[in-house]
Amino acid sequence: MHFLTTIGIVLALIGIVLILVLKSPLKTSDKLLVVILVCFVIKFSLDEMSLIAGNTLFSSMAGLFGISTIATCSWYIKYLTDNDGSFGRKQLLIYIPLAVLTVCFWIPFFAFNASLESPYYRAMVILMIALIVFYFGFCVHMLRKHRQLIRANYSGAPGSITINWMIIIIALQIVDFLLKAVLARVITNYNTDINIISNEYCFIIMAFLLVVLGIWQKSIPVFIPTNEDISQSALQADDLKRYQLKIEKFMDSEKPYLDPELTIEKLSEQMRMKKLLLSQTLNKSFNKNFFNFIKDYRVRHVETELKNKSNEERTIMDIAYMSGFNSKTGFNRAFKEVTGKTPTEYIEN
Repeated sequence: MHFLTTIGIVLALIGIVLILVLKSPLKTSDKLLVVILVCFVIKFSLDEMSLIAGNTLFSSMAGLFGISTIATCSWYIKYLTDNDGSFGRKQLLIYIPLAVLTVCFWIPFFAFNASLESPYYRAMVILMIALIVFYFGFCVHMLRKHRQLIRANYSGAPGSITINWMIIIIALQIVDFLLKAVLARVITNYNTDINIISNEYCFIIMAFLLVVLGIWQKSIPVFIPTNEDISQSALQADDLKRYQLKIEKFMDSEKPYLDPELTIEKLSEQMRMKKLLLSQTLNKSFNKNFFNFIKDYRVRHVETELKNKSNEERTIMDIAYMSGFNSKTGFNRAFKEVTGKTPTEYIEN
């Protein structure tokens, strides 16, 4: 059993060193990744101490550090796009419930020598479960916001932009939580060792993914207008119509959507139009974000090319790639969303 905690500690330490060396100068997201791995080191160390001493106190402390990584993963997701943002007091507020729970958990134990089997600690466990659910919700919320930002700035989602691998991190922690709950009911002699073993396997996989994919993950620049910017550039109906016509004319004549790596920044530069005005026009006049706006043009271009007799020798995927799509899965999903049919169904009809 001890080798599991040793592997976890070594893996997290290697990850910390690699991040400090390979990603210098560190961005806020990189620093948060280091913090997560430090929490992993502490958690694995406390689990090791629990195994050596046979004291559930250390494994309980390890659990608190494990919970903290969920909230920190949420901030990591945020700061992958907020490259210039700083991590301050406002962000630390999310950890207050965990800090309060930790104090309430340890004061009775050290001050009054309370038993971990007492009703008080059973109530603490319920509160801990509630806090875990809250942090999971916060993490999912950050993932949704991240997806919205990507769709407002990028026309496609190549591997360096998507962070779907963070969903695996969240899922593993949920699996770990549920696994321990099931084992506690199924196994009659369920003890701390079994708890730690199931816990370590999940956290070792998480540490591995964070090290490998965290190092590979790039910062994702996005355009995020402030409330002040938006209020100062409120568009009137006449302005919206004018910008709408300008965008439609440019899309029809220049076909910028054929570029698979088109971003809202690229399009604004090509049109010599401010990003905020472009974004507002897409949202208000076309009622679409940037991703869906470009997706529609690409699908319509595919439809046009499919009807072109000069493309009879080309496959539908050849035409899709020519139209700006960069993956078969993304194309099939987009085509179905826009036309209501799969590419095969569309051709057959």
